[in-house]
Amino acid sequence: MTASSDSHAALELLAQQASALTLAGIPAAVLQQARLCVLDTLGCILAGTATDEARLALACEPATAGDSTLGVYGTAQRRSLVSALRIHGYLGDVLELNDLIGGHASIGNVTAALGLAQATGATQGALLEAVVRGIEVTSRIYQAVYPSLKRFTDCGLVPVGIPSSIGAATAAAHLHGLDEHRTAHAMAIAGALAGWCPAEVIFGDGGSVKPMLFGAQPAVAGVTAAAYAAQGMTGPLRLLESGLGYFNTVSNAPVLDTGSWGDDNWALARPRRKLHACCGYLHCAVDAASALRESAGVGVGTLIDVHVPPYTADAVAKLRAPLSPNDARFHLQYCLALVLCGADVIEPDHSIRFRHHLARDELRQAMARIRVVPDASLTHYERCRLVARDEQGRALAEVQLDAPRGAPARPLSDADVIDKFERLAAPVLGTGVARETVSALMAARPQDPVCGWLDRLSGKAG
Repeated sequence: MTASSDSHAALELLAQQASALTLAGIPAAVLQQARLCVLDTLGCILAGTATDEARLALACEPATAGDSTLGVYGTAQRRSLVSALRIHGYLGDVLELNDLIGGHASIGNVTAALGLAQATGATQGALLEAVVRGIEVTSRIYQAVYPSLKRFTDCGLVPVGIPSSIGAATAAAHLHGLDEHRTAHAMAIAGALAGWCPAEVIFGDGGSVKPMLFGAQPAVAGVTAAAYAAQGMTGPLRLLESGLGYFNTVSNAPVLDTGSWGDDNWALARPRRKLHACCGYLHCAVDAASALRESAGVGVGTLIDVHVPPYTADAVAKLRAPLSPNDARFHLQYCLALVLCGADVIEPDHSIRFRHHLARDELRQAMARIRVVPDASLTHYERCRLVARDEQGRALAEVQLDAPRGAPARPLSDADVIDKFERLAAPVLGTGVARETVSALMAARPQDPVCGWLDRLSGKAG
């Protein structure tokens, strides 16, 4: 559908479907993916504590005497619920390792659900049901616009923050026990409170505030909106489909699926997770460059044409060197040059210490020989084509890739996700606690309280 029915707004229909979900009715495979989303998001948050931005985020959210507080994961510090949500969402996004399900659904939804579940003493089953509801709603809204997304140069808005805020409100509404009517208004309020995610901040000069936009703001907006709705506040129910609404703002031909969730349309059944610590728009080209290097011996001195969708080129093709760690994570030529110099995976170190890497002569030489080609025949960021050329412009080798590692067509296995968590968490928690966290989360019974294992992630020296 492109708009709601005469009697029901789109958010009301989504709230109806979300409220109808029960833990017993969620397929086991979908629940397993929800557990992995929780685990993967926690790993990203813990890894984020090693960045300079972590100290900044903690300083920007001072502790307040008398507040009911939560521990900040991976540190010995405590903050109010809202401050902890902002810090966790920020840390989980700063390294660009959080998953791409429904855009970036997990970082906002999992952050909101974990914080509220911990604060209210919720059970593991309530947490997982909230995560599933939130991610599935986020994904429905995001998928309604993504196939016909306007170019960033036309609307200047990245379509992630508003769906994630609405999804986080759906998750929070479940943990607050809100009925379908108040859930719909929580979703509408969250959409109204959401940040607009300026494309310049995401793909241009985002400074150090950029990681607030995909995880921190949606989590806070969602939890706040659910609290408002619980007290009877109402929101703009036709925020999505109105002529002045979100769909018309970001999409040329939006189509929203408001049908019941079933075996063939769970977003969590088609997970998109990240192997590389950089913008998802770069992953296909990074893996294609790795394949080209291995199959044809292409290296630093070769001219490379990188064909990507035009909207991808608008966002991540840059004519200058990276200016900041965040800029490095969104810099196509820089990340491809790292691969041509021998890297197989873009690691957090590649952005945290980007100045060190830019000092390498071979890296600068490789960057200068990469040409980005906007290619309208490519319509999704998971597709690209790389052509290696000689000095006369003759093609030497070519690779076309339709899915990077971690995409639904090439998913990371459960073991891959667990290994990623342990690699990210062990330096912060210690190997023993990291492995115990995996066991506790993956084996917890629905009636078990989340606080039992979640409390162990804070109280650590930061």
